[in-house]
Amino acid sequence: METFRGKAHLPGTEKEQAIELEIDWNTREINIHIDGVAKGISGWPGLAVQTFGPMDEVVFRTKGIPGLFTHWWHFVRGTSGELAGIVLALPDVEGIWRTCPLKLEKVNN
Repeated sequence: METFRGKAHLPGTEKEQAIELEIDWNTREINIHIDGVAKGISGWPGLAVQTFGPMDEVVFRTKGIPGLFTHWWHFVRGTSGELAGIVLALPDVEGIWRTCPLKLEKVNN
C-alpha cells in the first residue's frame, strides 16, 4: 500500500483541505482521508477503480464528500513518484462542472 499527501480545495468544499490517499495497486483498493469536511466522517473508499499500467495511472470516484457529493479523481504518476491529476465533481445545481488540480507527494509504500 502506498500513501500520498497533498492539499487542495475540492469542488464543493469551503476551503483547502489536507488530503491523504492510500492505494494498493494490486487489489485496486483506494481510501481517501480528509479531516474536517463532514461531521464525524473523515474517510471515503474509492469506487469503480481503474488502473492503467502496473502503477502508472488511476481513475476512481468517491461519493459523500460534501458539498458536491460525487467526485471523480484521475491521477498519473510523475517521474519522482508523486501523483498529479484532477478532481472533477458532477455538475452542480447550476449545471457547472467544478474541477481542481491536485498533486500528491508520496510519503511511504
